[in-house]
Amino acid sequence: MFSKIATALLLTTTISSAFAEANLDNYRSTIIKLVDEGYYYSVIPWMKDYLVRHNASLDSGLERAFDKLTTESGIKIFESMPIEILQHSRSPNVKYILAKRLLKKDKYQEALSELKGVSADHSSYPFVTHMMGVIYGSLKENDNSMASFKDCVRVSDRAVGNAKGFHREQLLANRDYCTAGVARAQFAKQEYKKAELTYLDVAKESFVWPEILFEEAWNSYYEGNFNRTLGKLVSYKAPVFDFIFKPEVEVLKSMTYLKMCLYEDAKKTADEFYEGLLTPAKDLRALVMNHGKDYSYYYNLMTDHEANRPSSSQLVDHILRSIAKDAAYLEMRNALAGATAELGKVHHMKHTASSDSLERNLKIVMSEYHQVMGAYVRSGLVSKYAELYSAFQGMSYIKLEVLALRKERLYQTELNEGGKRGDLKYIERNDKQYFWTFNGEFWADELGDYVFALRSEC
Repeated sequence: MFSKIATALLLTTTISSAFAEANLDNYRSTIIKLVDEGYYYSVIPWMKDYLVRHNASLDSGLERAFDKLTTESGIKIFESMPIEILQHSRSPNVKYILAKRLLKKDKYQEALSELKGVSADHSSYPFVTHMMGVIYGSLKENDNSMASFKDCVRVSDRAVGNAKGFHREQLLANRDYCTAGVARAQFAKQEYKKAELTYLDVAKESFVWPEILFEEAWNSYYEGNFNRTLGKLVSYKAPVFDFIFKPEVEVLKSMTYLKMCLYEDAKKTADEFYEGLLTPAKDLRALVMNHGKDYSYYYNLMTDHEANRPSSSQLVDHILRSIAKDAAYLEMRNALAGATAELGKVHHMKHTASSDSLERNLKIVMSEYHQVMGAYVRSGLVSKYAELYSAFQGMSYIKLEVLALRKERLYQTELNEGGKRGDLKYIERNDKQYFWTFNGEFWADELGDYVFALRSEC
């Protein structure tokens, strides 16, 4: 095997330092040969350099190699390339990467224009349709958003059949995200009953399901089924969901109590939120401010967390658990593991100038993954702090509302009856739903199906 790789490398003369002077055709051959041999991460620096210097679409051979490369490594490591460089190429893979960059800058129409240039038979198309659904949703074009998400479900399902390993997992998650996208479009159109049924199409075993349980709770809230909203939210108390960190869960819970005129419950939820998270939130802000954009610090913070070395803050550890389960982070971690394994293969080669070149490339790639992952962890911490800040504002409003609305009649009836507050007659259900008393234990097949039985005091 190594003789083929060495032959490919020799085509490029001094590969490690002379890309600018090398012949593009020779580098094209090197990239294709190395990808065919399974050295995906070793060629990433050269692939980037090729894109910088090549101002046209990739030919079919190099496009196929780039396809295999990004299927293995993901596209995150290419997203840092300047937009003006990405705009040079008309390659479908590059169009998708460019659209992702444009979407982050809220340039929706430009992103759509790039995505529409990707053919339906290209391997990135399932993810293209997902992004189109997101963009149309951001533009409030709900019918177009729903159509794109439905197309995404269809093409993702079809592509799963030929996929293996981590790529298969990505496609399954993409399909389920798009199923949830259909429900979101229905929700945006105020078709709450349809959205409720569509959300149920995402299996509980899905990687995506824990996230959308919260959306289902909002859907029930807008349906006016507040007991079901509270039931959905209580599932997050289950130990299996200890990685979920969503401050808005507590805000929605308090809002729901407020809607039912259960003012003491609303106030208690808000008070406990403040007592438990106000000081840790301030500490989180201080941590981010103190370490700025030192991405190595955040990478090491996550590395310690994954090695079961907790930080000094339970809140930070909770957020890190949440980030570690995120699909984008898992893609990067999987890619870094792949690059590390590839470095092991190179170390077992006979020591030559060619193997040295591959090793240097891999170390560059691994260092870049460290920085990209560190940046992602920092972004997650900043994002969660923003959610906390917004949640504190929401809780402040609720506390003021409670002060204005609380009356002496609250809970009077129930307390006079021995403290019993719930009753089955307050539960809305259909013919496929039945009652089962909650005994304080969470069972996997019951998660997401809990319903409170409280009487509204309004």
